[in-house]
Amino acid sequence: MATTTAADLADGSVAMVASARYTYEHEAVFTNTVNKMTIGQGEKSIYIPKFGSIVMNDLTDGVDMTNAQTLTITGTTHTTDEVGAKVIVTKKLRNQLKEPAFRAAGKVIGNGMGKKLDQDGLTLFSGLDSGLGGAGTTFTLGHVLASVTQCRGQAEPVPWPMIFVAHPYILHILIDKFSDPSTSNFPEQFMLDTLRDYWVGNVKLYNLPVLADGNISIDSEIDSYGAVYSKEAFIYVVSYEPENWVVYDDSLRGWEIGIVHDYKMVEEDGGYGRYMLFDSPTPSS
Repeated sequence: MATTTAADLADGSVAMVASARYTYEHEAVFTNTVNKMTIGQGEKSIYIPKFGSIVMNDLTDGVDMTNAQTLTITGTTHTTDEVGAKVIVTKKLRNQLKEPAFRAAGKVIGNGMGKKLDQDGLTLFSGLDSGLGGAGTTFTLGHVLASVTQCRGQAEPVPWPMIFVAHPYILHILIDKFSDPSTSNFPEQFMLDTLRDYWVGNVKLYNLPVLADGNISIDSEIDSYGAVYSKEAFIYVVSYEPENWVVYDDSLRGWEIGIVHDYKMVEEDGGYGRYMLFDSPTPSS
């Protein structure tokens, strides 16, 4: 009969934590495209101020300035909520698995946390102040250009860097245009480079990195939300980073392996982006 020692448990903890952290840090698309802010020790919430603008006046030589401007500050306050999950690895299961059980559990837990982080952020797209498209609308490359133009041309221009995130089915429509040079006015070398590097995360259009995110949901009408947005549009507020634990339960005859994270995905400025709502059919060619 195999015996689990303290050393096995310690090694398992390290393997589980390593796998979990790798998964949730590298698989969540949204968290890598927005600002991350941390609530300090002993604080319940975070206040984020924003200064208003002032008007410059024409001056006359020798005449004192008498029209003083009022400096205004508006702001938002954000708190966080805990999210977590746990799995049980019994002695019997651990002995039967060929892959180290703790490493496998770490992957499952990390995947779950990464997906939760991503989905919580993606739901914010529909809350942007304005956007392009609508239910049943067909996506085109022109919509990307229009969204960037709107963002840069509004009264308060959206700050760089901006990014375009959409469901893979939406980006299939875009990239399909590059497959046939006769349907696109883009230079041939650009199309070749884009086709070669598609899916690796370094394709750019109109100075926007283009990322596909399969965690974006498609509704019953086959529509999905994407967005063109600035990093300043959303905030990933963190009270404490994800924490993992491994605890052995004698009566259960197994290990309780879990993860917990205290955070919130919030919209900071709804004018710093444009949602993109378009028909997202499953590609067949």
